[in-house]
Formats: sequence, structure tokens, C-alpha cells
Amino acid sequence: MQIGLIGYAKSGKTTIFNALTQGEAPTDKYHSVHDQAHIAVVQVTDERVSTLSRIYQPKKTIYATIEYHDFPGIFGDPADSPESNIYAAIRNMDGYALVLRSFSDIELDTLCGDADPLRELSDIEQEMILRDLILAEKRLERIELGYKRGVKTPAVQSEERVLHNICEHLQQGSPLRSMQLSAEDAKLVKGFAFFSQKPMLILLNCSEDNLNPNSALERRSDDNGALERRPFDDLSELITELSGKRYQAEMIAGRFEEELSKLDADEAQVFLEDMGIAKSVRERLNHLCYKMMGYISFFTVGADEVRAWTIQQGDNAVTAAGRIHSDLARGFIRAECFRYVDIIAHGSEKVLREKGLFRLEGKDYIVHDGDIISIRFNV
Repeated sequence: MQIGLIGYAKSGKTTIFNALTQGEAPTDKYHSVHDQAHIAVVQVTDERVSTLSRIYQPKKTIYATIEYHDFPGIFGDPADSPESNIYAAIRNMDGYALVLRSFSDIELDTLCGDADPLRELSDIEQEMILRDLILAEKRLERIELGYKRGVKTPAVQSEERVLHNICEHLQQGSPLRSMQLSAEDAKLVKGFAFFSQKPMLILLNCSEDNLNPNSALERRSDDNGALERRPFDDLSELITELSGKRYQAEMIAGRFEEELSKLDADEAQVFLEDMGIAKSVRERLNHLCYKMMGYISFFTVGADEVRAWTIQQGDNAVTAAGRIHSDLARGFIRAECFRYVDIIAHGSEKVLREKGLFRLEGKDYIVHDGDIISIRFNV
């Protein structure tokens, strides 16, 4: 899974990236904006994998991973070329974590204006929509030109129909992630990698003080088409408002979390508990990205390896087999399955077999989060 950290310059993306990866990328507010993405692979901590490793004592234990890309500030400069390498890389992400500045800073307030996360969100969403609309309209122009040259296949006509529907949706100011496309239609336009079609998580980058309910940030309301500024009692109110707009949002004190990432685990846990935070930013964000993408984990176990695998919720046993190796999907016969909770409750596969908790499932079996699977195959 590849997740892009995006947002305006100086919103705190790189600070959060450092907190996630224990990195040392420069974050001083006077430091020039980087022009290349910072990239790091982060291990997804899963206590189930650790527990299975203790049971099976394998030679290798492999956790799932997420690849985070910290991109330069985007959508802020009208001179930015939508065809640039950075924008191409952003389009290739599986999903986005949009960082919105939700803290006050005298210098940044003077340079960039007061922190207004809702305005930033609206501006970035509209820029995404505009760029997607330009991309779709350019393709429609090329299709029309092809018609004039006698190129009019059923596949092109289907693509034209879907693109017209997409343009109509975008012209209403709505991101494509809010548009319902059939599986066939989604496949037709998958190659466009539209910005506004990607899942997006909102990260409200606040100060350490804002983790307590005493923030006085302001917000905008567009009720009846009018913009009106009102004080927030706390950032949790902003999260409630974003939830009402169908955004998944999380408060993160980036600078605080970055400092914690440099401490050892025990020291960091003490500070987290003092702040009333249950888990580190890495654990919270990894979990949120899985939820945003609709991903689940299944496991393979044995003396050689205990490993977590990531698939889409609703995927079947053949898809899970293919995730392990294409040969397993090609020669799939059956999937031997049992549940993580059952092995924990009973302690061994032998007991599970005696109790009838081992199952043989076919191709259409829908894999569940926490399933432990062994594939029978013949190639």
C-alpha cells in the first residue's frame, strides 16, 4: 500500500512523516520546501502476528508494510504543471493523507494566513476536481477527434459515456470518490488515476495544547451559500463537522509526535499516557489507512515463516492465494482455514482439528480479517 502525505507547504507533512518513520528530514519553518518526495516503508505493528510468532517459533516473522511518500507542498502554486513528475507520482498513490495546518504560528500566520483547515480542505479538493475535469475533457476531445478519423469502437464509446458522466459529476463540484461507478465502468477509467477518486484521510496537524479541549480555531460555514467565521470550542468539533461531510479525520500533534519518535518505547509510552493518547502516531495512522482503503489482514503460519498479507475487504480465497503467489491462484484447489481467535483460545492446530474448527473452503469463500490460511494447489 502506498499512501501520499499531501497538503500545502508548511502544513507539517514532513514533521508527521518523521514521526511515522523516525526520520530526520528537515522541518524548520525557514527551510526551503523540498522538491522531491521523502519515501519510507513502515512496518504495520500487529499484535496478532507477534502472538502467532510466539506460538509457531518460525525462522522469519514478516509484518505487513505501508510505503509513505511525503510530497512537497502541492496545489498551492498556479504555475505548477499538472504533467510534472511530482503530480504523476501523486496520481500513482493508493490513497492520500491530507495534512491541514491546525495550529497558530506568528511567522506562518503572517506568511500564509491564519490556520483555517476547512478552507485549505475546500481549496485542495476543488483544485483536485479541476485537474481531473481538465484531464477528462482532454480525453473526450481526443475521442471526438478519433471519431472524425473513423475510429469508433464499442470500447471507446463505453469510455466516452463514462467520461461524460464523470465530467457532469465534477462540474457539480463533487469529488469522484463520492461517485458510484460499476465495476466495469471503474475499470474503463482506472488508468486515468483521477486525484479526487482516491480515498483521502484528513490529518489535523495541531499543537500539543490543542489535544486538550481548549482550542480557539475558527471555521467557515457555507450554509445557504454564505461564508461565516465561527470559533471552534475544540478540534473535536471540527472532526465532527468533517465526519458529517463524510471525511475520516484525526487530530495529530505532529511536533509532539516527532519528538516522541526519538525516545525509547517505554519513555514514549509515559508521555503518551500523560496526554491521554492510547497509541503512537504510527499505530494510529497505519490503522486509519487500512480502514480508509478497506483493507484487511490474513495470515500464513508455519515453522519457516509467519506472515501478514493485505487484501481488500470482500476479496475471495483465490485473490488471497494470488496475493501470496500467482501459481497458488492459477492452480487453486482448496483453502484450509481457521481463525486467529480460535488458535488463541485453544492453543494448537491439533485441538482445532479435533473440535472441527479447521475448514476447507472453495474459490468463492470470502476471506475475513484474522483468517489463517493454507492454500492447496496444483500447477
